[in-house]
Amino acid sequence: MRLILPCGCLQKDEDDEDQAHLHKPRDNKLYQQKLKPCCLLVITTQKVVTLFVLTGLIFLPIGITLLVQSTEIYQQDFEYTHCYDKEESGSLCSKSRFIGTTCPCEPIDITVPDTVKGEIMLLYGLNNYYQNHRLYRQSQSFLQLLGDVEGSCYVKEYCDPYNQDAEEVTYYPKGAIANSYFTDTFKIKDSAGNEIIPDFTDISWKSDRDSKFLLPANWKGWTPDSGEYVMPKDWNTWANHNNTGSKILPSDVRDEHLINWMNPAAFPSFTKLYGKIKLDPGKYTLEVEYRYHVAAFHGEKFVRLAETSWMGGRSYFLGSAYCIVGFFCLVAAAFFVVISRQTRAKRHERKKKIDEQLVHYKDQNNNAHSSTL
Repeated sequence: MRLILPCGCLQKDEDDEDQAHLHKPRDNKLYQQKLKPCCLLVITTQKVVTLFVLTGLIFLPIGITLLVQSTEIYQQDFEYTHCYDKEESGSLCSKSRFIGTTCPCEPIDITVPDTVKGEIMLLYGLNNYYQNHRLYRQSQSFLQLLGDVEGSCYVKEYCDPYNQDAEEVTYYPKGAIANSYFTDTFKIKDSAGNEIIPDFTDISWKSDRDSKFLLPANWKGWTPDSGEYVMPKDWNTWANHNNTGSKILPSDVRDEHLINWMNPAAFPSFTKLYGKIKLDPGKYTLEVEYRYHVAAFHGEKFVRLAETSWMGGRSYFLGSAYCIVGFFCLVAAAFFVVISRQTRAKRHERKKKIDEQLVHYKDQNNNAHSSTL
């Protein structure tokens, strides 16, 4: 009897064979992972436990060392958001003055411990200040900072209303970041009343100073005779209306305080380097000239004195992270050991049955081979 099949069946079988052939790996040592240098890792309980124990024993000492080192680093914060006016008793600087005017805060006492033996970083900090807001961090012209006064923002609207003045003269530098430049200033005096001048050099990234913040070719100051550009909106208010511009305005775009401010922070609570100062152990006073208002958005301001070491500034995060990882690795190793102990009998029994089955299978093959002979 002759079987007649539909004409498409044979073609379908051939297609399936071709498709299977396409997914079949090549039969060579590289694709079959048979090269001599190859390492075929066989994961066993002993190897896993050893790996976790070694990781824990390495991470824990590193974490403890970092934590101990952090505790030995001098760092002290001085919050002055609601400081009192030194010249008007009982008057708060945050409420009695408007933007740009100077309100001298009452002196803040500082005690530098005997453990401090090196240079101290003088930083100012802000809380609840969202420099990482998308529109804020994009409100600047990188072309302007590179020396092109007429350089535009990435999107023109991002720099409004700090792009041009009422007479359509370009602000330099334009944008919200430059316009909101931090204007508080700080002085540190010793017990005899002598001012200690901080070092304001090399407080920003060298790459920024060399390649990102460049002066234009026709630079003659913030108010050139040509009228090609004018200083930002609020800067003009500080300089002309409140007569404080000479104290707080940057000398040019290469001013390192301006460079630090123009690099937006990633978090709403941040610090920026104001200067480096050498303080011997003893008592000092910190004088703050209050100009920058943060009460409108419930912000806070503080000054930080911080020492540095081989691991940088004080930070408990890295040491804690190492300790936590090391601890959990040791806990995981102990857990695997307990599980291995509890299941040892079952694993040995299973292995014994497999060995017996293999022996029985070999005996059957040997008997079948001998009977054929």
